[in-house]
Amino acid sequence: MLKSNTAKFAAAIAGAAFALSAFASPAGATTLSDLQASLASITAQIAALQGTSATSAGYTFNTNLTVGSTGPGVVALQNLLISKGFLTMPAGTAEGYFGALTKRAVAAWQASVGISPTSGYFGPKSRAVVNAMVVTTTTGGTTVGGTTVGGTSTTGSTSTTGSITTPGVEGVLSVTSGPISNSVVNVGQQKVPILTVRSQAQNSDIAVQRITVDLGSSTNIYNKVYQNLYVVEASTGNVVAGPFPLNSSTVVQSGSNYIVTLSGFSYVVPKGTYRDLQIAADLYSSINTPYLSATAGAYTVSVDTNGVRGIDGAGIDQYGPTSGSISQAITVNASLVDNSIANVSTDASTPQTNTIPVTDTTNNQYLQLPILTFDVGAQNDTVHLHNLAIKVLANGTGSVGAAYLYQGSTQISSASVVGASTGVAGTATFSNIQDGTAGASIPINTTVPYTIKVDVTGVSSGSIAVSASTTNAAGGTTIYNSTDGTVNSLNGIAQGNTQTVLGIGPQFTIVGSPTIVASGANQTGNTQATSTVTATFTVNAKSIGTNVWFGTQASSSHPMFTFTVYNAAGTSINGTGSSNLNGAGLVTATSSGFIVPTGSGFLTTGQGLNAFELPQQQTGTLSNITFTFAGKDSTGAVLAGGPFSVEISSINSSNGDPQTTSTFNSQAYMHGLSSWRTPSINVN
Repeated sequence: MLKSNTAKFAAAIAGAAFALSAFASPAGATTLSDLQASLASITAQIAALQGTSATSAGYTFNTNLTVGSTGPGVVALQNLLISKGFLTMPAGTAEGYFGALTKRAVAAWQASVGISPTSGYFGPKSRAVVNAMVVTTTTGGTTVGGTTVGGTSTTGSTSTTGSITTPGVEGVLSVTSGPISNSVVNVGQQKVPILTVRSQAQNSDIAVQRITVDLGSSTNIYNKVYQNLYVVEASTGNVVAGPFPLNSSTVVQSGSNYIVTLSGFSYVVPKGTYRDLQIAADLYSSINTPYLSATAGAYTVSVDTNGVRGIDGAGIDQYGPTSGSISQAITVNASLVDNSIANVSTDASTPQTNTIPVTDTTNNQYLQLPILTFDVGAQNDTVHLHNLAIKVLANGTGSVGAAYLYQGSTQISSASVVGASTGVAGTATFSNIQDGTAGASIPINTTVPYTIKVDVTGVSSGSIAVSASTTNAAGGTTIYNSTDGTVNSLNGIAQGNTQTVLGIGPQFTIVGSPTIVASGANQTGNTQATSTVTATFTVNAKSIGTNVWFGTQASSSHPMFTFTVYNAAGTSINGTGSSNLNGAGLVTATSSGFIVPTGSGFLTTGQGLNAFELPQQQTGTLSNITFTFAGKDSTGAVLAGGPFSVEISSINSSNGDPQTTSTFNSQAYMHGLSSWRTPSINVN
């Protein structure tokens, strides 16, 4: 290919020499215009062989062209018409002579862009449109106002976004300030926004091609603070242009201030819309204290009057803002490392309050019981756990001897729980976690969840309630920044819920989602004829280590379930009496029950009055558990404060035969849990 092109290039040169020799022949009958056309054609052929367009970058049409015209202007015009599909030349490339073919092509192009009359005469109207169009060399397309149509702009560092779709139309550019999410930057940050410029196009698309930034009256802002600037599309974060280095060669003094011009791009704002472009900056990786905002004050950057230039569809420069300036004061803080922050909080997935059986009934233990999930958020810098202190509280039969720190399925560390006794919290300290330990690092501006698990042992009878919480730095928690120094600020603690581990007794779980419905209609007056509200639940029960007995809901002394009714404010409105005074505004007329189970592990015969039994290690389901209350209080007034919801608040059972013992145990861990509560509903 190289040899072929070289041969063609040589042939073109030879042809040029031959043509030029004809110029010197006094006997030649060739006219001057013919020679100019031949020379233009040869120039175009050479340019084509060199892989370039004969149309030069930034070519400006400044003369009228018509039949008989020759020269580089005709070559440029013909190349444009060829690229847009209006002209096909016999030689396959521009000839440099404006003839009948070119005239017809110009007329067709004029019709396509709305120029009248479509005479084929390339005059002032046509020149204005084309001068707004052909501003850069392109590959596979024509560049309009610095914006490529059907190709990609490749002129130097010039970048183009969008295309002018309103050729020949004059527009108006309005420039105002746009939103910016930060007014504080840190040493070493890259491409951080420091000013937002909003450009609005009216009547015509406008290609924004230059933004002049006022850096203020001190050279410190570009010698000590900002190293590079960028033009960034606010909606996507894409860099439109840059980096623009800030130094004595690029920054110039204008009056008492220093300015830098950001150009070499073309960003089209469609007619009738606005676009936000951000000025973003790279900060020096090291900034001495005298130049930080705490000492030097805030740094202000601005775009002054006419600091933004755009080109409309008619090729006319448009400027903004027309008066005043857009400015933003930026506080420059110390480095990201020096401003590192770790935020600790309870994760939403932390285990809810629950009663759980031992997993090893032979040894009466639950190893690695999850009791707390917490989050660590890294702000301004990547941080990692170094020391972590966890308080563990255990009350009941059994003990907690070991604790484990996990990130997902990765175990990071383990520790003994020290100093724990009944009612007194012990501490598990995960110490000297080295930087690089899998799972211990929290990347900058992210949040990572961690889980604490404990070994619960010796639960041979009864149960043990276990909970955990993190402690602050004073209590033994240390989080390091990316240079292994303590973070500048450690905020928050995480508190887990109580997990009750059963050695013997019943375990209850809610099945599905409780429901609630209202029926009937309230009547006026004091009559108790009213609507009713009914809540329905399903509960699974499992007996751990012993047989478990339950009283039925009909039992007057030991009903299996207790219920709570809540108003919209979350306040209990359960009533306690039937008098007008005690019952005013409260739920007083209620009933509850469920179908005494048969089969599924339950024993219902020979259990005494209002009782049934669940044998050891058996599981059964209690379905159609209902609680109904009236829509009026004891005064006859319709209940106010709705909508209302209903909760199972406690479940009663006995580990001994109720015919020989009166000892019943109540589990109320579900009280206050949303999973044990119905949705809300208004009475009819």
